[in-house]
Amino acid sequence: MESINYNRPHRSIIRCKAKMRLLQIADECFEAIDEALLKELAATLFHSNQYQILYQQCQSKQDTKSADTKLVTELVETYQRISKRQSDPMVSRLNALL
Repeated sequence: MESINYNRPHRSIIRCKAKMRLLQIADECFEAIDEALLKELAATLFHSNQYQILYQQCQSKQDTKSADTKLVTELVETYQRISKRQSDPMVSRLNALL
C-alpha cells in the first residue's frame, strides 16, 4: 500500500479550491466551469516538474500552505487564459474548420 504524504495536497483538493475561486470571480468570460478542462489542467500541473520542486522545498506547514495557494492561483489563471482563447472569434472559426 502506498503511503500518503499529508504535506502534499491531493489533486482534487487543489482543483476544488480553484473551482471555488473561479466561481467567486466568474464573469461573462465563461458561463459555466468546464469540469473536464479543469480536471485535465490539474492533472497536467500535478505531473509537472514545477509541482515536484515546489513541494520538495517545503520545510514547514506554512511553506506547504503557500505552495497550495500558488498551485490554485496557477490553475485558475491557466483556466481563465484558455477559456478566453476559446471565446476568441479566430479560434472559433479555426475550430469550425476542424
